[in-house]
Amino acid sequence: MAMPPKRLLTPMRRWADGRLSTSQAHHLFRAAEAIPDEYSEAEERLVEIVGGLDAVDTAKAVEYWRQAMDGPGEIDPEVQLGRRGLSASWVQGGMLKVDGWLNSTAGQAFMAGLDANMPPPRDGDIRTPRQRRHDALENLCRDWLDNGTTPTVGGDKPHVVFHADMPALQGIAGGLHETENGDIVDVDTLRMIACDCSLTRIVLGPDSEVLDVGRKTRVWTTAQRRAIIARDRHCQGPGCRAKPRHCDIHHLDHWANLGTTTVEKGKLLCRPCHTQEHVKERHRRRMRSRT
Repeated sequence: MAMPPKRLLTPMRRWADGRLSTSQAHHLFRAAEAIPDEYSEAEERLVEIVGGLDAVDTAKAVEYWRQAMDGPGEIDPEVQLGRRGLSASWVQGGMLKVDGWLNSTAGQAFMAGLDANMPPPRDGDIRTPRQRRHDALENLCRDWLDNGTTPTVGGDKPHVVFHADMPALQGIAGGLHETENGDIVDVDTLRMIACDCSLTRIVLGPDSEVLDVGRKTRVWTTAQRRAIIARDRHCQGPGCRAKPRHCDIHHLDHWANLGTTTVEKGKLLCRPCHTQEHVKERHRRRMRSRT
């Protein structure tokens, strides 16, 4: 068995006898790999310094020392400029796979935006941290599309557009239920979106020619929306108090099934709670279809 480099013996011994945590030893090993000559001279002092720190302060102390010895290294702005990038690809089932690297300024802005849209989890919130970050990112994007200074396209702000026929809105798959780009979306997701959206009626002839285009209307009027917000004040999901700006208005009886769009038949639900409500509705619908 090969012996570790001599410069790593001290942190390894401290880690083995429990005086350094795995995280602390990891940061020291990375520093030794980045600038081995400088690390060899400073190892004893570094080990003593980080011995009394937690994992976060250890990472900061080691990074400050490394930059003092070696400059920015991999966090150099020029390196970040070349490395930055974001890829996004649609995968089977309609999910979007995202991967990428953000430079320091973009990363700080990204995390600040997520933190602003991610309050502490409520009692009973079973979402993982990854799922909560996902939901915060969705809120961030939707808030910007709805309320930000987005440029208009053809008189409208850019939004997600879906094309659907009435059977799809009633939960019946196989007709028309896709995005503007032609990606097929499942009917249950479509029904959830249709709960609180803007609609434009387009009548097509047998050869797909446009026969009539109706005026764009909201499912919920502005007055109804204000009344429901004034009544509910926050998300009505179990134990949830998400603010109205992060909520949709859920139809207790979906309008596509001839339910009424009235204040009494609507309630505020944040997007995670709204999704759960439609998952339950789908389950109930499938159970009824089996009986």
